[in-house]
Amino acid sequence: MKLFSTQKLLRVLQLMLISIVMQGAAPGLLHAHTARSAENLSKVFFKELQQQIVVTGRITAEPEGDGLPGTNITVKGTTTGTVSDLDGNYRVTVPSSESVLVFSSVGYVTEEVTVGSQSEINVAMMPDITSLGEIVVTALGVERQEQSLGYAVSEIQGSEVAETNMVNPVAALQGKAAGLSISGSDGGSFGGNKISIRGQSTLGSNNQPIFVVDGVILDNQTSGNDEWNAGASDYGNELKNLNPDNFESISVLKGAAATALYGSRGLNGAIVITTKTGSGKKGLGVSISQTIGVEHVYATPDLQNEFGEGTLAGYIDYADNAFDTQQFYTRDVNGTQMPSLIHPAAGLSFGPRFDGRDVEDYDGTITSYSARPDNMKNAFDLGFNSNTNVSIQGGNETTQMYLSLSRNVRNGWYPKNDFTRNNLLLKASTWLSDRIKLSGSVAYTQSNPQNPVGNLAGIFPEGAVSRSYNTEKYRELYTADHGGIPSNNYNDELGNVPATSTWFNIYNRDYDRQEVTVRPIATLTADVTDWFNITLEGNMNLFSYEYEAKELGGGYANDGGYYKLEQYQKKQRTGKLLLNFNQNFGDLSASFTAGGEMFHTGATKTSLNTNGGLVVPGQYFIQNSVNTVQYDNDIGIQATKQINSLYFFLNTAWKNQLYLDITGRNDWSSALVYADGTGDYSYFYPSVSTSWLFSETFSLPSFFSFGRIRASVAQVGNDTDPYRINAAYSLASMIQENGYAYRNFYETLRLIDPNLKPEKKNAIELGTELGFLNDRIRLDVAWYKENTKNQIIDIPAPEASGVTTQLINAGNIQNTGIEIALKTTPVLNSNFRWDLNFNYWRNRNKIISLHPDVGEYKSLAGSPNYGNYRVGTVAWIGGEYGELLSDILPATNEDGEKILTWSNSRRGAYYQRSGELERIGNINPKFEGSVSSDFSYKGFNLGFLIDARFGGYLASYNNRYGTAYGYMETSTAGLDEEHGGVTWTSAYDGVTYHDGVIPEGVFAEGTSITLPNGDAQDVSGMSYQAALDAGFVEPTHASYYTYFTNSWGQGVVNDNWFSEVNYVALRQLTLGYTFPSSITENLKIDNLNVSFIGRNLAYLYNSLPNHLNPESTRGNRSDYSYFERSFTPYVASYAMTVRFNF
Repeated sequence: MKLFSTQKLLRVLQLMLISIVMQGAAPGLLHAHTARSAENLSKVFFKELQQQIVVTGRITAEPEGDGLPGTNITVKGTTTGTVSDLDGNYRVTVPSSESVLVFSSVGYVTEEVTVGSQSEINVAMMPDITSLGEIVVTALGVERQEQSLGYAVSEIQGSEVAETNMVNPVAALQGKAAGLSISGSDGGSFGGNKISIRGQSTLGSNNQPIFVVDGVILDNQTSGNDEWNAGASDYGNELKNLNPDNFESISVLKGAAATALYGSRGLNGAIVITTKTGSGKKGLGVSISQTIGVEHVYATPDLQNEFGEGTLAGYIDYADNAFDTQQFYTRDVNGTQMPSLIHPAAGLSFGPRFDGRDVEDYDGTITSYSARPDNMKNAFDLGFNSNTNVSIQGGNETTQMYLSLSRNVRNGWYPKNDFTRNNLLLKASTWLSDRIKLSGSVAYTQSNPQNPVGNLAGIFPEGAVSRSYNTEKYRELYTADHGGIPSNNYNDELGNVPATSTWFNIYNRDYDRQEVTVRPIATLTADVTDWFNITLEGNMNLFSYEYEAKELGGGYANDGGYYKLEQYQKKQRTGKLLLNFNQNFGDLSASFTAGGEMFHTGATKTSLNTNGGLVVPGQYFIQNSVNTVQYDNDIGIQATKQINSLYFFLNTAWKNQLYLDITGRNDWSSALVYADGTGDYSYFYPSVSTSWLFSETFSLPSFFSFGRIRASVAQVGNDTDPYRINAAYSLASMIQENGYAYRNFYETLRLIDPNLKPEKKNAIELGTELGFLNDRIRLDVAWYKENTKNQIIDIPAPEASGVTTQLINAGNIQNTGIEIALKTTPVLNSNFRWDLNFNYWRNRNKIISLHPDVGEYKSLAGSPNYGNYRVGTVAWIGGEYGELLSDILPATNEDGEKILTWSNSRRGAYYQRSGELERIGNINPKFEGSVSSDFSYKGFNLGFLIDARFGGYLASYNNRYGTAYGYMETSTAGLDEEHGGVTWTSAYDGVTYHDGVIPEGVFAEGTSITLPNGDAQDVSGMSYQAALDAGFVEPTHASYYTYFTNSWGQGVVNDNWFSEVNYVALRQLTLGYTFPSSITENLKIDNLNVSFIGRNLAYLYNSLPNHLNPESTRGNRSDYSYFERSFTPYVASYAMTVRFNF
């Protein structure tokens, strides 16, 4: 009654105002027009008074009837709203009695209530855990009901990515969707991540999906070096320049049917990102979020902390006994001989046990002979980051706007590995008339990645520093008095301190990139009729960077130095025209779209660098070069390509329970055009998919909530890189003569098939989606089989051809797999909700065929029979993509026993190499999975994400090197009795040793042992144990055996070098609280939320030896994803975020 009385009073006052206005008007103006004007004026006058209507009430959850906290209550069409408190109570101010309140809560059906004359509105919310009518974004940005799709799509909310506080959004997707394989890399704050969907489809190095942001396709290739080079640098890619706070949703399109409309660029799947808009908002609303976070190194791989510097048994030349590794090296210190860390055997750590005695430190001071277990952790910093985001959204019935500004500043855990990003996103749309809508947006990003992660961690297993190295002390002592790196060549005080060059280079070198990304988009839509509309769209992606490298010379008085300038620009332009027809024919509805597209991309690069050092140290400009300046081989115009396309898609539905989609696309690619204008550059590929919602067709038992089955058959075409099919000239090495620099050209020795065809992927997918117990259990299963044929590959050419390689069509790669997603809600009531979700996926890759000239396999990456590493990946017929191949497996006899080599001077044995190329294992996981859980209690929420990988081999540079040189935990095997060493008294010198090992294997034919009495004993074919029992040999010293089993020159494949990756990781832990309206109303804000998140917190299980980080591989190339080079520590991140609206 109170509201009713107030409304009556306001109406009386309104009539009084009308009367006053009319009476004050000129006599001749007292007519209907004046009355209407007066009434309009009164409405304006009383508008503010009418905005004082207050509505209260209580939200309850059915069927229990308990209060439902955390329910969002908004005034429809505005940003005004509140959240129910812990008991479900709320209070909200509405503009008028005509206002509509929208009540929404996760897991419940959204309700809308018109205020009318009510001052108290109580709402009972009905459970609605999931809905088959969920809208997802598919190819070309088309929104579809998930139930209508004949293929698998995973939808991830943008808020799930934003809350992770990760620079690269790829990392935030880990474990979120079945079939989406993601692994970390050693790239630091802004490095790239490896990502693949349903395995490896091509024999090339890029098997990553495309990323599509509001219709613009972005590059996901890492800018940096993927190979074994310790100085490889990872600047990440364009994805690091995105602002996840702007993400509305992320759709993972997996199969060929899902991505066919993206053409050849969608061969490996697509990640479609849709950003926020101001749609549906009246007036202006402001959203603010502030995140503060830290990153810290919480653990490192297992370095041993028991034995100090010292060389192998049999090699000791700084003490009396060449085989006793427990002897100290001594030096004169102030007239007294004492043990010293300044050691001639620096680089090896098989020396005496740490016992705390006084020893000479590297700088001449006295220190304790003790291990420093945290000396690797102390090499890194505590990272700090801050992310501020402000967005403004709003509009009216015809115009909407969204503006977002953000600034992300990060100081990395790796010294000087810093990153700054400034983002602006402006989106607007307006109806120019009842039938014409204009939309536009521009995204601008300026970022500054600095000093990519280097090889700092590698100094610890590679022997640059000892286990007693005091990192905290010596990371500050790296400069000699003359300004360069300390050296004994100049009698510098710090000349004996190890790793001074490492710290000098970190703190006196700067590698800076200034990146700019601009993405303008314009769309015009015309509704010609109610059943026909036309859409015209144009977009661009402009990416550029300026790179500057400054290196202070480390020589005497800073002799040397280096300076480089580089500029890069890439432009992508896309134009689209879509004609869309929609009609209903009784129970049958249909939508047909025909479209055309033009895509053009090109890039340019320029670079110059000094040569031979800088004339004036510390002055960075090109003309300061000692010798003639140089430039890179790849300068100039790069990667120009154009693709013209026509396509169509037909979507039909019968009674909203049976759906059929048909698509077709034809591409014309310039990359497949020969220099004479010929070529098979036109290729067509179709898809057919269907979905049957059988739960709508049949009456099912009550426990069966819904069910559908889906199927698709699709084909996707693919071209190749620009210029690849046209023979050209390549640049030779730079030649300098008479003060000039130039390069010769040489003809590329490649034979190109004159009839190259585009690659084709044929795919079939079957799936089902089932719901049980009122949708409390939801199961989604997909099976797929994909074959990619006509691979455009290089293979060796016949010797008589006069060329080295030939470019041909060959190969058939098959991927089959299964994906399972299970979503459950074990507990749901008015106060508490528990969601528990599982993902599992498995892919099996098989090389069906290659070319007859290839043989059994085609090399992909690495050198399996050359150099120190002697490992590479290949595609093996009948095997998989990424079979690891090497020629240094242990040699064996006919009985499979390992063959041993004997050294008489070292009195020990090690394994012979086979010298034959053999398969070791495969780099691909056997299966992957994840478990996520979310608990909600009133305003609180708690969640975690665990992901797992089982299978796939890793080749570890540092495990092998570190074990060979005595720094890893595995190095201690057999060094004394405590570590399994055998004790014996040697007949050669009468000394008792405790570091014996008995190698398994047999001696090679022709092996002769020199006995203690000088006689020779043939032990050909004898096992080591048998020869030991006969008194022909003694145990091999452990340090000798460990070194030669793992060294570059003699080592063989073993568990330290190649290991299967199995891990279970606690990827994410979140805790949040949404404040009730009783608090936020007083603060004049809405939806106040405080959340905490931890990322990469721990590995609950890790099968790798020495606790090696299983995600420390380099770069994101699929063919190089097997090697570890940088000895990456374990880095956890923690962040707190505050969000609110007003």
